Amino acid sequence: MELGNQYAIKSIFKRFKLKISITFILLIFENVSKVLQPLVLGIAINDLLNKKNDGLWLFSILYSFGFLVGIARRYYDTRIYTFIYSKVASEITNIQHQKNISVSSIAARSSLIKELIDFFEHDVAQAFTSLIGVVGALIMLTLFNWYIFIACLITIVLIVIIYLLSNTKIYNFNIGLNDELENRITVLEAKDQIGVISHFKNISKWLVKLSDLETLNFGIIEILLFLLATFTLYISASSLNVTAGDIFATLTYILEFSNGIFMLPIVFQQVIRLQEISSRLKSI
Repeated sequence: MELGNQYAIKSIFKRFKLKISITFILLIFENVSKVLQPLVLGIAINDLLNKKNDGLWLFSILYSFGFLVGIARRYYDTRIYTFIYSKVASEITNIQHQKNISVSSIAARSSLIKELIDFFEHDVAQAFTSLIGVVGALIMLTLFNWYIFIACLITIVLIVIIYLLSNTKIYNFNIGLNDELENRITVLEAKDQIGVISHFKNISKWLVKLSDLETLNFGIIEILLFLLATFTLYISASSLNVTAGDIFATLTYILEFSNGIFMLPIVFQQVIRLQEISSRLKSI
């Protein structure tokens, strides 16, 4: 394997596979419990309306389990990812010192490594949470109404199309942004006021372009999710023999689905950014 490839996203995962996999396992347990909570809470509502407490006890046990697993995962995450960062960043710094790379480039690439590690700690965790939430919500919605399930699938397809169309632009915007960020210390060391102003204007330009594209995409997605929520409310209230607990659970799962779908594009944009960072680190 080429030296630079050791610090790509896939290579970092393979190298610390066991340690990172443990946090993924904890994430699965934590989020499966969250997926089951609306169903169990719906049962608890129906039980309470019938003067029973069984559902409430079941919900309390399920909630406590997810809470404790979540606490344990967060303690573990902080320790494992700070260990990975310190190890990888030290190695890259040492390699670049041996090659007589400028201090500005070393500092810039060290910060890029921090972004890669943060990706595993925060973005992958969010992606896992969102994915489990979306898949779990879809599975649960099939228990309540197939029409709502089909509407969710159509929404997913439309959102995927939106981001496939945006993929190239997001990648190119991140190339421009990272070029400027990597050049920051060199610009500051030159102490040229015009160069400094130009540098920060360029950074602003790329950030605005990324933000405008993100805003457009999120606006379209927000409209799609609003239509989905409205359709779900209408179908749920129109169903025969529906209980208060069923309506609550269905609407909660739609909100879980919407939140998950809403967060996945953020992770998608970060993945594209980190792909560009990984290609940059291959030049080490």
